Amino acid sequence: MAQYDLSAEVLTFHDQYVRLDEAAVERLRAVRDTNLDRIRLGLDDLEKPRFKSWRNQGGFAMKTVVNDPSGESDHDLDAALIFDKDDLPSSALAARQRVRDALLKRASNFLEEPEARTNAVTVWYADGYHLDFAIYRRSLDSFGNYKYEHASTDWAARDPDEVTSWFETAVEKKSPAADQFGNVPKVRLHQLRRIVRLVKWFCRSRSSWNLPGGMITSTLVVECYRPDRDRDDVALYNTLAAMQARLRGSCRVYHPKGDGRELTGKEQHLTEVEMLKDKLDKNIPKLAIIFETGCTREQARSAWDWIFKHAFWADKEVVEESVALAKADTGVSGHTVRMDCQVTARNGRNLGAYVGQVLPKNMSLQFSVVSTSVPAPYDIRYEVQNTGDEATRAHQLNWGGNASSYTPRWTTSTAYKGPHRMTCNIVKNGLTLASTSMVIRIGVGRWTRG
Repeated sequence: MAQYDLSAEVLTFHDQYVRLDEAAVERLRAVRDTNLDRIRLGLDDLEKPRFKSWRNQGGFAMKTVVNDPSGESDHDLDAALIFDKDDLPSSALAARQRVRDALLKRASNFLEEPEARTNAVTVWYADGYHLDFAIYRRSLDSFGNYKYEHASTDWAARDPDEVTSWFETAVEKKSPAADQFGNVPKVRLHQLRRIVRLVKWFCRSRSSWNLPGGMITSTLVVECYRPDRDRDDVALYNTLAAMQARLRGSCRVYHPKGDGRELTGKEQHLTEVEMLKDKLDKNIPKLAIIFETGCTREQARSAWDWIFKHAFWADKEVVEESVALAKADTGVSGHTVRMDCQVTARNGRNLGAYVGQVLPKNMSLQFSVVSTSVPAPYDIRYEVQNTGDEATRAHQLNWGGNASSYTPRWTTSTAYKGPHRMTCNIVKNGLTLASTSMVIRIGVGRWTRG
């Protein structure tokens, strides 16, 4: 067992920083309800039947949504819309498209138009969050009970409550509770849910990491969970170690219902789990100090900072560099240059200047020289330095392009998660006379105007 007991600190960190605060919960509910109303009214506009009921799904239903470690309040929401079978088209795709069309009828302030994707209708909400509406149809069986089908690539038998029910059952059965003699655990009830939240925080703790999403992470944690009746820090360490051992055997993850569905069937999802194994291999050894006799409080807190990467644990906060508007830097010649960046959504809508926020992927970026003291004509050399797991795997860490004083713009995109640096060099007669840089932060964030 770990020598230095930081169970109380882990609980405090969970309550103050990891668990979604009530104000954020209310914002998520408001965004969800607004879009449910849009769908209802949009279906009325289309003169089509409304859905009969709806369910929360995913992390919001399981109560495992965590605060965004980057501070950007980036979350997503999952909900199921349940229609009577006869109220929807026979095609699963057409059913998803109908809900998309209903949203388009009432579209307002979206980052992009709602999209009928493979498993859900997705709303990229400019002032809110990423919402996925899964479409279900219901019909009565011969016993008078409802059976449900999900609109994926085709209609597939699936209960909209299956994942939530599985998780709630796991929390109740696996978390420490009073034993047959009435002895209660020292830890607070529902420890498994806390461990899921803490591991989800770890997966999102570095903006350049590209680790699994909530469903895969929750499935792995429940599978590998090692409860401890006395200490949350021990339960967390033992669960992380069990996950590490499990992933060394195989990185494939299957649906917890045990019906053979693979959650890592897509190469992207399998790669994310492989990266999780790598991060565990690199960070769990940093916790070795907590098992040594004489481990101090400072050493124990510093060790846990390797997992959480937060000022709560560190001696000092590490602040990532971010620049809203590149300042005029002086080159060796005494000349200066200023650069800005305009952001464009995938649908071509100009969203304005970049001001330091986290951008979603697949946005267009147009860099341009605002001013320079170098007299024209001159050449412009744009150089990109990418960081993070995705850029490393794609072998796209460094590249560049040329422009000129006549066409001073350069367009690229937010292709890879992580902080990325764009450097603008003003070159004349083969010499760099002025240079400036801007750091763009790319993740799973939403567009905000800063």
